Amino acid sequence: MRPVSKDHGEICYPFIYEQSPVCDFEIAADELCSRIGLVLTMDLDDLTRHILNRVQPNVYHLNGSVRGKMAIEESQLQELYRDYNTLRDKLDGGFKGFVLPGGHPIAAELHLCRTQAKKIVRALVAVEHSGKKSPAPILFRYANLLANVMYALASYTNHIHAVQETEFVSRSY
Repeated sequence: MRPVSKDHGEICYPFIYEQSPVCDFEIAADELCSRIGLVLTMDLDDLTRHILNRVQPNVYHLNGSVRGKMAIEESQLQELYRDYNTLRDKLDGGFKGFVLPGGHPIAAELHLCRTQAKKIVRALVAVEHSGKKSPAPILFRYANLLANVMYALASYTNHIHAVQETEFVSRSY
């Protein structure tokens, strides 16, 4: 027996007690969608706002595409590629190494979106390894590219606000 009741609004999510990693994937996607919503409340340039307004609903489509009907299509993946290439062009290819997350406050939030997108990729891997579901390859492609777009958006934000990014050089690799 569950310690909560659907009748009294005590359950926050119908699959919350599920043993499957699908639940964790969906919650990770929900968190990214919420983080993007937070960024959309900020004073954004037109390009960033345009990209995030298109991407945010796709994160929820990604969310439902494992348990439910496939809702990410090749056209959305190609649109995200165009966004990524547009950002890279504006950054003259982008930073060639890795930077410490931060800079402008919007860039810092976008770096949090980037790490959350990586968690979505890992959650998809966990779903696949569980053997119960086999997420479509396009979901992995979209989620990985989404993390890269968030990185590019963070760099672009620092660029347009003339904030110098700090290169990170690992002593481990």
